[in-house]
This record gives sequence, structure tokens and C-alpha cells, in this order.
Amino acid sequence: MTQRQELLDFPGAEALQAAGRVEPPAAQAVAQALAAVDAAARQESARHSVVVPPGRRPFAHGRRILATAVVAAAVASGVVAYSATDAGQSGDRPTHQAQAVSVATFLNHTADVAYSRPVADARYWKVRKKVSDTGVKQAPAVDYYYPRSMNAVHIVVGGQTHKKSGTFQWRLGPKALSNWSDLDRLPTDPAKLVTLMNSSKEYAGQSAFVQAGALLGDSPAGPELRAGLYRALARLHGVKLVGTVKDSAGRTGTKLVFSGVASTDHMVIDPKTSALLETGSVSTVGTDRGKTTRVTYLSVGPADKIG
Repeated sequence: MTQRQELLDFPGAEALQAAGRVEPPAAQAVAQALAAVDAAARQESARHSVVVPPGRRPFAHGRRILATAVVAAAVASGVVAYSATDAGQSGDRPTHQAQAVSVATFLNHTADVAYSRPVADARYWKVRKKVSDTGVKQAPAVDYYYPRSMNAVHIVVGGQTHKKSGTFQWRLGPKALSNWSDLDRLPTDPAKLVTLMNSSKEYAGQSAFVQAGALLGDSPAGPELRAGLYRALARLHGVKLVGTVKDSAGRTGTKLVFSGVASTDHMVIDPKTSALLETGSVSTVGTDRGKTTRVTYLSVGPADKIG
């Protein structure tokens, strides 16, 4: 095996070569990717201390770290080494292999960022968002304040505060989450989360992609749960990484798309903070076919008081 073959001996290499030349990623994206790879390499080395016999070079391990850095840098900069026009032109070898690697790399990196975020500690969870449907030209920004008990919600719109009493819930699969502590009792293992989201009768026709997006956008899910949800998304078949886009508020993020049973859905994520910037859905069946819904999360976080 030549040195070139050794360097390109990693999953997705053939598809990356087939994609042709792309613009180099931004320096910041490369730095972030290398930092993530360096942390992973140190963690791996700590778990598996190997004594290299004299005369042998640990080249294979090094080349795989380099390959991971290349893919991670491409994802961080919004480059997807896949073109729909290439589909079916490589015999039996799927040309979407590099894209699958990129989606998983991006989501797992986002999970690492989410895991490093602080735990929310305040009286309220504040969500400032705009919800737009088909035909709505200018949706107002609305602030929602959720107390820990979830026995009421304070809604601030147009400078006016309205208190709505009752039981308010977030949902994940069949589970109704009626207070903050319920979130802490959810599993954080990505495989268990996927199973939970796919076992819902109440969410019939609503994908795990949509469920995860709602919880990531609206709830005070802790770092472990947020990381688990992003890793769960990485396990979903059919999630596609579009690349770098601007959301409806003009912010830069990375867009993911998923085609569910009843809709085509998307998320826009800030890879630097792991924040979910926007979700959107286009109905693909029934009388609502073509109807669009978009939720733009302008700011989300803890708050000690209303207003």
C-alpha cells in the first residue's frame, strides 16, 4: 500500500475524492475541528495505552486522526462532500457515504459542545421565538416564561404580559414532561432516546427528528440530555446535512433536513454553541400539503424574573 493509499484509507475517502475540489474551510472551522480531534485523541490514548515496538511507526492511528480532522473541518465550514448528480454513477459503491460521515461527525461534535454547556439554574426558562405559518408575512416575537413547576406560563407580547394557568408539558415519545425535573429522568443514551421517540402513539406520523427539535428548542434540557438528543439524531437514517445557511433572523448556522412520513423538516444549528436557531416543516400529505411552519428561536435561557 502506497503512502497516498494509506492516507486515504478511511470511511468516505472515495466519495471525498469523487466530490472534486472544494474551497478550503475557514481558519476558525479548522481550529475547532482540530481541537475536537485533539481532545478525542487524548481521550482515546488514555483509554488504550499502547507500547509501540521498536522500528514500528504509529502511522495508521495518525492518518485516521488526520482523516477525521479533514472531515470535521469540512462539516464545520458547511462543506458536504456529496453531490446529488453523482448518485448512481459509482457502480455498487454508494456516493452518499461521505455525507453520512459528515452528518454523524457534525452532530457528534455538536453533542460535545452541548455537553460542555452550563446547567440552567433560575426561576424561569425563557424562550423568545417567532412562529410563522403559511400566509403570515410578519410574525411577532413572543416571550414565554416557564416556571419549574410548569403550573402556568407567562407570555409577553407587544409589551403586555399574560399569565395562562394550567398544566403545560413538553413531550418526548409517550412521556409527558410536566416540570423541569421530569427532563432529568429521561434517558440520555442516544439508542434509548431513539427507541423512546419512535414508540409514541401520541406522536403518530411525527418523527423523532421533530420531537428532538421541539425539546432542544423549547425546554431547559440539561447538558447530558441535549448531548444525547444530538447523538440520537446522528443515528436517524435519512438525516441530510445541507451546509451553512442564514436563518430567518439572519444568523449563520448549519442546516439539517429530514423527510418524515407527513412532512419534510429542517433544523438550523449554531455549531459553536450547540443552540438550535430554527426549525421548519413543510407538510407533504393530505389537505395540508404544502403548508409551512417555521419556529425561530431568537433567544433561549434561564431567567430570574419576568420582563
